[in-house]
Amino acid sequence: MAMVEAAFEAINLETHLGAYPRLGVVDEILFHPLPNAQLHHAAMLAKAVALDVATKFQVPVYLYGAAHPTGKAIDIIRRELGYYTSNSPGNQWAGWTIPEVLPLKPNEGPISMSKDKGISMIGARPWIDLYNVPIMTTDVFVAQKIAKMVSEKGGGLPTVQTLGLIHGEHYAEITCMLLEPNKIGADQVQNLVEILGAQEGLQVKKGYYTDFSAEEIVEKYINIISTKKDSTQHNRVVKQRSRL
Repeated sequence: MAMVEAAFEAINLETHLGAYPRLGVVDEILFHPLPNAQLHHAAMLAKAVALDVATKFQVPVYLYGAAHPTGKAIDIIRRELGYYTSNSPGNQWAGWTIPEVLPLKPNEGPISMSKDKGISMIGARPWIDLYNVPIMTTDVFVAQKIAKMVSEKGGGLPTVQTLGLIHGEHYAEITCMLLEPNKIGADQVQNLVEILGAQEGLQVKKGYYTDFSAEEIVEKYINIISTKKDSTQHNRVVKQRSRL
């Protein structure tokens, strides 16, 4: 909630211009179950946060995945709200992109929104990997063509969702969501993008993950907890010695 509040204080969606789709300042919050946690635990947390965000900040919130009553996928909600359609030259997204009276009723919060905040989407689902592959072109249509051919929807790799976006002034990126990374991973995505890029006469750079892996996150969490326990034990010893 502190992160959400800081974002709303720092960013005005009306004056925001970028090459990446978004419908809100806090566009998406996603909860994943890790190690022994279950998906319904993540869904309960997502729904609790959604209610808090909607109530405190008066922002329409759409639930998705396991947090949604019927398990509705985020890409379906995004299509219904016009997320994938740019509204500014150069394949850019400028300001607020849909009517103030929302075409789709949110799960929490008001049915109208303020243009400076937009909406939020909050959900829960099993772990996904986010992997981006740079391609050396500024032709967004070529990037979108390659992205479509990589995605499951376009007849490419199963469980892979993609977008082709301009990244900076000199190249584009194929942004990939790997819904089941244990089945279809980054290596397969990288290989297919390189093949398709070569067919277009384009150089393809090595891709990168946009976040830590699930294993790295768990390891960092364990390290934090261990450090806190060591600190607590040390403080207890110091207090005991001071009493003696």
